[in-house]
Amino acid sequence: MQVTSRRAVALVSATSLSLLGLLVAPASALNKDQGAALASSTPAGYTPHVMDGSVDAITQVGNKIIAGGTFTKVSPAGTFGDTADDVVRNGIFAFDATTGVIDNAFNPSIGGAVASMDTDGTSIFVGGSFGSVHGNTAIRRLVKLNAAGTVDTTFNAVPSSVVNEVVVRLGRVYVGGGFTSIKSGSITSSRKALAALAPATGAVLAGVNVAFTGVYDPHNTYNGKLGGDTNIKAFDVAASGAKLVAIGNFSTVGGLVRPQVAVLDIGATAATVSGWATSRYDRAHNACGGKFDTFTRDIDISPGGSYFVVSTTGGFAGGVASGTMCDSTSRWEMTATGNDPSWTDYTGGDTTYGVAIDGSAVYVGGHFRWENNPTQSDQAGAGAVPREGLAALDPTNGLPMSWNPGRSRGVGAQAMFGTSQGLWVGSDTTRLGGGTHGRIAFLPMAGGPAIPAVAAATLPNDLFAAQADTSPGSLQRRPVSSTGAPTGPSSIADTTIDWSAVRGAFLLNGTLYYGLTDGGLYSRTFDRASGGLGQQVPVNLYDDPDTVGSRIPFAIANLTGMFYDTGTHRIYYTVLGDSRLLYRYFTPESKVVGAQTFVANANGVSFAAAAGTTLAGGLVLYGSSADGSLHSVPFSGGQVTGTPTVLSTDGSWRSRAMFVPTS
Repeated sequence: MQVTSRRAVALVSATSLSLLGLLVAPASALNKDQGAALASSTPAGYTPHVMDGSVDAITQVGNKIIAGGTFTKVSPAGTFGDTADDVVRNGIFAFDATTGVIDNAFNPSIGGAVASMDTDGTSIFVGGSFGSVHGNTAIRRLVKLNAAGTVDTTFNAVPSSVVNEVVVRLGRVYVGGGFTSIKSGSITSSRKALAALAPATGAVLAGVNVAFTGVYDPHNTYNGKLGGDTNIKAFDVAASGAKLVAIGNFSTVGGLVRPQVAVLDIGATAATVSGWATSRYDRAHNACGGKFDTFTRDIDISPGGSYFVVSTTGGFAGGVASGTMCDSTSRWEMTATGNDPSWTDYTGGDTTYGVAIDGSAVYVGGHFRWENNPTQSDQAGAGAVPREGLAALDPTNGLPMSWNPGRSRGVGAQAMFGTSQGLWVGSDTTRLGGGTHGRIAFLPMAGGPAIPAVAAATLPNDLFAAQADTSPGSLQRRPVSSTGAPTGPSSIADTTIDWSAVRGAFLLNGTLYYGLTDGGLYSRTFDRASGGLGQQVPVNLYDDPDTVGSRIPFAIANLTGMFYDTGTHRIYYTVLGDSRLLYRYFTPESKVVGAQTFVANANGVSFAAAAGTTLAGGLVLYGSSADGSLHSVPFSGGQVTGTPTVLSTDGSWRSRAMFVPTS
């Protein structure tokens, strides 16, 4: 990828590699799945500074960090602005990962821009638009260095044009860019934008020969050429080696229509185009800025290989209302057959560049100002959460998490590189986390916040219901069985607030979330045993700051029920007089509520008379405003999956809020 965020690579055994008939190389433990934790938002203070240009690629060999880009000078930590100790480094330099001390011996002197780097654990493969290494013009666009920075002259591969991405995986060096051929020794092989090379010699491997052709927009003039040049802007290869996902300026791959995004199946002897396809990135669906040959910017595959995330530029172009993918970050399932992503997060017209997935978060960098901003161009709309240049998104729904170090926006953070110790960020600016960090910074896992686990509610349990037909109303408690049917009489759990004004509620880890008739969403601690309530705290819905009272389209005052699904990270809800089951995203870690409204698949079940709803034990339990009966219906994977069952006909189930404890 152009913005090397390499990446969540799991360790692979030598046995599995040899079964594929591939060379066995030391695996680098990069982008390790960090589990339920975020990196610290406070950068380490020992990292060196890059004094000009930008850092566009980062990788690690042993305890040595190598950074590449367009810079010419670097400086030790703590001396930013003091030019006396600047060190000349053209396009690439190395330093100690734990002390930040610059490696004085590592100085290949790249004659031009470095776009991407990756390692086999011993050597560094460097790609870009550079025309020389150590002044040798025979080495251009691609070079293999050892850990000391010396050129490995046994590796001989010269692409005909720019290399935007280098990925080393399972004994192959994959390269992508704008080239149409690669010369290795005396042999020139035709390869259109993608090739696989032998890591020892640079010989072009026969098995990976899939042509990327055409351009995204043949009517757009880019750099004086209609449509620009066909190229791969970035790609990633799954840790298993079985999938390659590429983005860039192309319209067909292997003869099949694949505008800007394509998935390849990688075998031991051949690569083929996967059946995965989408039209969401074609020109007909996107009115993105005409100055870009491709508006895709980065792609990263998740540690487990089940999904990937794509970032884009291009302008607002109507946002969610137009269905555009411009200026967004989106998650795509690797084996999905549908046309649409699992989620799309819009910035409101600002670019997202680098992406790094570590399992617990999707870290993104760019020059954005907000996330969760799908309806406004170049300003904060309803729901917009401030995030300056860096954000961590919930992998399940794309909402911003609480992580918010902040960085000067510039063009953007193009290098997002995850390791087992933390996240490295490379960019073109010097402020990050409230301090000066010249174009490169490290955000360690040590000191970062844990992400609380949220357990799903189970049955049998207590079912709490807010009394709705009297004011002030009380909170009723009633035991229910494994089917949700009542097993005993109700009792009063709380009378300290007017529960008749509550509109929908759900309980997560001892915190009760609920709506009120004033249209606000609130939270309190709730003690299951005593029914005791803590202080009421408003949940920030991030109202539009420029339009007083403009709020996300969440009809809280008219809710007849609400529940949270831990599997999908969504709030499902019912609205007075509406038969649909609606939902919006919600991330408990940050308490951010999604700005977009979606309709769940209710499989023909009407919720027009719903009077309180909750989810427990894989069942939606809901009352009826028509006759006060209690019903259940199976619910799985974000949709209703069965037919309703009547659980009680005693007429007492008329509520505007129900919830079941999660523990």
